[in-house]
Amino acid sequence: MNMEKFTERSRGFLQAAQTIAIREENQRVVPEHLLKALMDDDQGLASNLINRAGGDASRVAEAVDQAVAKLPRVSGADGQVYVDPSMVRVLDEAEKIAKKAGDSFVPAERILMALAMVNTRAKDALEAGAVTAQKLNSAINDLRKGRTADSASAEDGYEALKKSPAT
Repeated sequence: MNMEKFTERSRGFLQAAQTIAIREENQRVVPEHLLKALMDDDQGLASNLINRAGGDASRVAEAVDQAVAKLPRVSGADGQVYVDPSMVRVLDEAEKIAKKAGDSFVPAERILMALAMVNTRAKDALEAGAVTAQKLNSAINDLRKGRTADSASAEDGYEALKKSPAT
């Protein structure tokens, strides 16, 4: 897994996932932390995609909050967190999805799609909100209109385009 192949926003979400794990006193960074970071995003990328895909973003947020709350806590540790193998599987899957889609970089929406594909509690949370990888893929394709993630700041371009009709 090459972090240089992830967009700036994707790397920001990965950093946020690690911060959530530390704040919650979890020893491992797991896919649930990553989904929570995506759902907590103030720009609403994941929530908007979930809603576009016919899912219920508030139900996903509620389910992932419950999943994170159930994770084992370790107090008195040195604050060091480790990446769980399930997280590596999700990020590897995101890279494969992005490559298959013709993306040079892994954008946040491909991570969301990978979370819906790899069998983890994060996938369960997405399923609780009636989200599937197929529906997400359709919503992503609709949003992008054929554009690919060809730079580390790729999300900025199509998000700006998405917002412009509302202005």
